[in-house]
Amino acid sequence: MAIKGILWSIVFAITFLIYITVPTYLIVTFWIFLNEITDDKGRPLYTFALLALFAFLVALIVSLIYFAAMVRAIIQRKNEEGLGIPNGVKIFGLITTIIVVSLMVIWYILFGEIAIFTWIPP
Repeated sequence: MAIKGILWSIVFAITFLIYITVPTYLIVTFWIFLNEITDDKGRPLYTFALLALFAFLVALIVSLIYFAAMVRAIIQRKNEEGLGIPNGVKIFGLITTIIVVSLMVIWYILFGEIAIFTWIPP
């Protein structure tokens, strides 16, 4: 049972790192570009910047949930009744980790670049 807790904590740690690094990189890289978007009369449109900021804050909250799940999986690893983490958190974390890691591996194989971290503003 202890190995199950350690494995889930590794999955949660990878999910935490994905949800903390990818949005942070994107918001830092594209923030100036998002604030320079204007309509046809030259007035600034801050809607995209606010949407990106909202998505960034949601990603930070989700990353904190997975950080707490990682810590709980380590603490509860020897508990015979289970880890005490809801199945939805486990399944969502596992699926998103598989999707993002496979995207990055396939992108690297095809293009020789690390996915998402090679994007630059137009």
